[in-house]
Amino acid sequence: MIEQIKAYIVEDDQENIDFFKILIDGYIPPIKIIGEATNQDEFADLLLKDEADVIFLDIELDEQKTSLEILDDFGGVSAEIVVISGSKEYALKALNEHNIAAYLLKPLSMLSLNKALIKVHKNIEAKKEIQKLTAVKTDVIAIPDLTSIEIIKTAQLSYLEAAGKYTVVHLLNGSSRTVSKNLGTYIETLPKHKFFRIHHKYLIYRGK
Repeated sequence: MIEQIKAYIVEDDQENIDFFKILIDGYIPPIKIIGEATNQDEFADLLLKDEADVIFLDIELDEQKTSLEILDDFGGVSAEIVVISGSKEYALKALNEHNIAAYLLKPLSMLSLNKALIKVHKNIEAKKEIQKLTAVKTDVIAIPDLTSIEIIKTAQLSYLEAAGKYTVVHLLNGSSRTVSKNLGTYIETLPKHKFFRIHHKYLIYRGK
């Protein structure tokens, strides 16, 4: 049985939402839209639920904040992000400051959408493999840098702080490490019974 990919779609135009659903109908593996947002409050509510594998994201929602700024407020999400925009204006910011799987321009072409979905599927499968590996040993966290990987016991952690595309790992001894992965990566892989998200930008270690 082929496992469904769960998706949110964030778009302020209902006609575009309906058209997108037509485009992905019948895609293999199947994509199920489990949440829709047409404004920033609805988008924030979806991010708090954090149930999607991928978010199809329009940037401009005709409100004070762009959807990228809302992502900044949350300090990273575990879902894959596919931007679907009518403008190239935000492309550089999106790709440089966020973990974006693809940046697609409207009107959507099936070729570009298919390429993006293939990449999303590969990324999701890679995350699952990492989860399997980390499930074997949940009392340590890997902190990579340019030349090596430092292994730290979770009991030494105080909390993790989101910093854009990066995560700052704070230790009980007062030192810290900056990692080139966003907080969403750790939310996805760290054992939920040991870590608790107290704020958009903070993930604290609460022990056994």
